[in-house]
Amino acid sequence: MEYITEILPSGLKIAYFPDQSEVTYLGYGIGVGSRHENNREHGLAHFTEHMLFKGTGKRSAKQIIFRMEEVGADLNAFTTKEETFLYAAFSKRHLNRAMELMSDIVLHSAYPEKELQKEKEVIIDEINSYKDTPAELIYDEFENLLFKGRPLGHNILGTEQSVRRVQPASGRQFLAKHYRPDNMLLFVMGQVDFERLVEQASYYFPSKDPVPRREAVKRKPFVHPCGQTIRRRKDTYQHHTMIGNLAYAMNDKRRYALSLMTNILGGPGMNSQLNMLLREENGLVYNVEAGYTAYSDTGVFHIYYGCAKQNAAYTKKLVLEALEQFICRPLTEQELTAAKQQLKGQLAISNDNRENVFLSMGKSLMHFEHFNSLPELYLHIDSITADDIFEVAREVLNPARLLTLEYA
Repeated sequence: MEYITEILPSGLKIAYFPDQSEVTYLGYGIGVGSRHENNREHGLAHFTEHMLFKGTGKRSAKQIIFRMEEVGADLNAFTTKEETFLYAAFSKRHLNRAMELMSDIVLHSAYPEKELQKEKEVIIDEINSYKDTPAELIYDEFENLLFKGRPLGHNILGTEQSVRRVQPASGRQFLAKHYRPDNMLLFVMGQVDFERLVEQASYYFPSKDPVPRREAVKRKPFVHPCGQTIRRRKDTYQHHTMIGNLAYAMNDKRRYALSLMTNILGGPGMNSQLNMLLREENGLVYNVEAGYTAYSDTGVFHIYYGCAKQNAAYTKKLVLEALEQFICRPLTEQELTAAKQQLKGQLAISNDNRENVFLSMGKSLMHFEHFNSLPELYLHIDSITADDIFEVAREVLNPARLLTLEYA
């Protein structure tokens, strides 16, 4: 998909993706997530995302809600470990309304005391409900162990204690530090006059002072785990297991081969190797999945499944044997061709969802100067060789490096 970009004197980056839909998407990506928090700010990026909707200098929380809802628009936000996104979908004739409201929200959030106290209880309830879901809880603990307690391993929600500590002053300081035009991307998809969009953005984000250059953060490299297995006692009906390793950053070319290998092992298809082995052939699990998450400077590969406690040892044995196959035997050309065809079909279906495409574009342009179109992704997939997957498997699936976390 073709797109246009421009950087304003204020430092705000704008990206426009033209299409002919009656629905326009407009979003702000802010370059702050849970990994950017210090120890006393744990959960503050997510808390701030919630507080964006709770009032500005000229609007109450109710006025923010009604401003878009009354024209049938959808306003949403979410926080990741490296970004925060605020976005809306609306009829194309309401662009001015969306632009004004969302610019007000990201620039003038007030962190009102009364709303803050109510939102603390909402988020603490969210944390507690999360604790009741071991399949989600185990992933957060796994990443914290994998990253050895560094900020990238912290869960996004924070803890009850850290949420209780949040005060209006600390929230406003966080906003002033991170919600800056030079740390934001404004991205739009739909039928929009780009010159008019730039004019509007320049009005809401005027360049008052020279924009200081943001220094790149220098981080220590992450260290691979050393074949460690950690067991936690949990009062659960199932035995939950997470097995994984550090993987490749989002700018590493090997990510394409790893994505394909992950899809073969435990992707969404019912014919994934682990699903066929554990569920269809042995009836040991209801669900098994493999996943790969790429961050700006590293990545995570994981396999997750839950099984009956009496079947835990045998199920784990089968999984490790399946991983061993990838290390010992390269894929045949027939297997490789079939895997590529499946992944390209899955991407085509995902690409049929405009919201998915819109958010993928925003995330990509937050970190890179380029967004891969669907045909470009196909070319990357077609270029993967059996040797590429074999080498990735030997590194990522090396049993001497795998970290295993079990809830028993």
